[in-house]
Amino acid sequence: MKKLIFFLALSLTFSTYASIPDLRPLAPELKTVQEDFAMILSEGKLSDELRLDYSAGSENRAHIDCNETRVTITVTGDHQWSQTFYMALTRLGFLFPHPRVQISPTLDQVRSHCGETYAWNPAMKYHGFHLHTLHPSEWVHGFLLGKTAIAVDAIRWFARNQQNIFDLSLLRQADSTIFKNLREPFALAKSFGIHSGIAFGAALHQQNSFKLISLPRTFSDTLSIRQIRARLPWILKNIDLSYINVEMGTSEFTNTNYRRTLRWLNEIANVAETFNVKMVVKVHTSTNQHDPKWGNFNFLPQFANPNVGILPHTVYLFGIADESAPMYGNKNFKHILDFMIDQKEKRRTWFYPETSYFIALDIDIPLLLTDYLITRSNDSKLISELGIEGQLVFTTGHELGYWLFDWTTALMNNKDFNFDPTIGLKLLGEDESSWKKILRYQNEWFKEKGLLSVVTFPNFGDEIIPGMHLIYPRNFMKQLYKKPALLEKEITKIEEAILDLPSDIKIHNKELRAMWEITEARVHHALWTRRALREPMMMTVHLDEAVRYRRFAQTRINRIMRFHNRYPESKIFEWHKNPTAYPWGYGYPASNLHYWRREEEQVRRKNFSPFFMNITDFLDIIFKNSLHGE
Repeated sequence: MKKLIFFLALSLTFSTYASIPDLRPLAPELKTVQEDFAMILSEGKLSDELRLDYSAGSENRAHIDCNETRVTITVTGDHQWSQTFYMALTRLGFLFPHPRVQISPTLDQVRSHCGETYAWNPAMKYHGFHLHTLHPSEWVHGFLLGKTAIAVDAIRWFARNQQNIFDLSLLRQADSTIFKNLREPFALAKSFGIHSGIAFGAALHQQNSFKLISLPRTFSDTLSIRQIRARLPWILKNIDLSYINVEMGTSEFTNTNYRRTLRWLNEIANVAETFNVKMVVKVHTSTNQHDPKWGNFNFLPQFANPNVGILPHTVYLFGIADESAPMYGNKNFKHILDFMIDQKEKRRTWFYPETSYFIALDIDIPLLLTDYLITRSNDSKLISELGIEGQLVFTTGHELGYWLFDWTTALMNNKDFNFDPTIGLKLLGEDESSWKKILRYQNEWFKEKGLLSVVTFPNFGDEIIPGMHLIYPRNFMKQLYKKPALLEKEITKIEEAILDLPSDIKIHNKELRAMWEITEARVHHALWTRRALREPMMMTVHLDEAVRYRRFAQTRINRIMRFHNRYPESKIFEWHKNPTAYPWGYGYPASNLHYWRREEEQVRRKNFSPFFMNITDFLDIIFKNSLHGE
């Protein structure tokens, strides 16, 4: 009898977790979609020309019916019917590359599609974005500081680009402020059928992150579990969520007690289940946390209950199957791929890559790094073929041309686009030959030949603790100064790269054109600062050339800030007080080309201190409010 009970219990356990439970059922509200469609038509001056007709069905299809007076988009489907509808709008020529940019077709262009039928064919069940509001973005203001119009625009952008999940990082603010500011945008997302989530730490105190457990209580099983049971239900009662995104450790580089952390993960997931909220935990790529019994701290969730989902993470513009991805001390990310494959049938598994990185590596320099397009294409295709349930894409912000990477990644969830890395550029009508040259050049020189280490800059953490594994390996200016052979090798590489810069480039979009010109100028700028370092007698002449390229780039930045600053209320390009660990917007270092000027002055003054012209408060990032569980 005991054996029978054991096998019955085992079979029940297996049946419970043999398939991964869906997020809570969410059906798009017809009224919400109709109202949004009216806004789209009004913007496109087509208000009286098109209509939407929806009916329930088992297949998600959209048919374009036309008569003499009107075009009707007839949609049938289940909970994915709104994704089907917005996919049809894309086919008709309605494009939404940025939350505050709409491109509309003419009526004749719409009517050229009369009689066509489109089927929604997603690459993944769940697809969307993590808005990394630990960085000072427009979304910090939109979701956390009461500028709700920004948040609402983001939600509509998700819906119009067929995304069905999103979350954002909570910061240490008063509970009442958090609840009030999230209420309207999260309600709108729900009415679109989009699953909302929040990201926070169990005990994370990095970058002013919201967390459940105060630092002193992390050393006690009893006190830490008690705090989870007190704090988490209060949050889940006051924020209407489909899932929570939890960070382990006290930072991405420092672990908490392995056994105790495992208890936290199971407890958080179990508490969330009582509210019909699912839980996923971020699986970092850092390499300095290993235990003889448990192994890699980042892979600890493999020992958790099956209701603890995972977000296997890769960083920057390197792909999960790339042979070389020298980030955070890794050779590549294939261990993340192996872990994802191993766990995908055991627990909820969403791939968690990036489209921007912020810390002097892309958006805040600024550089337009087109390998994000190639990498997101390759990775999306691979994880779709592997049957991974979802993809949640980490993004810092949409300005400075970075909307291109997020929009293209969103489009890739439509299998009909064949994971084309240039699909966004093609829809925009860009010159394919020119962009093919740019993508080829950056992939070869920036990524494969390592020029990224030259055109990007070291962050404060790498400079102040150079003995630790670097975020991205590079030769510091101090090393180049002391090792002439190393400097000469770097100069030779830049000179060869400049000779191969693509010519006859035609870019129609003015913002993207300015960003490419800035990226190109930075290659030249890096050459002249290094020549100045090599030849002290010619330093002034060489630095004058560096300044010339910087000033050229500044004219392009000025154009972007004047004509393409779509969120002036969020002060992206300004120094300003906000709840992140950075007292400025992510575009502030780009607005005055701070890192370019710093490199010039390092050479001019022979000052290679991490604190020289430093604008980052490292203590704020790591330690502020670390004792408290907010």
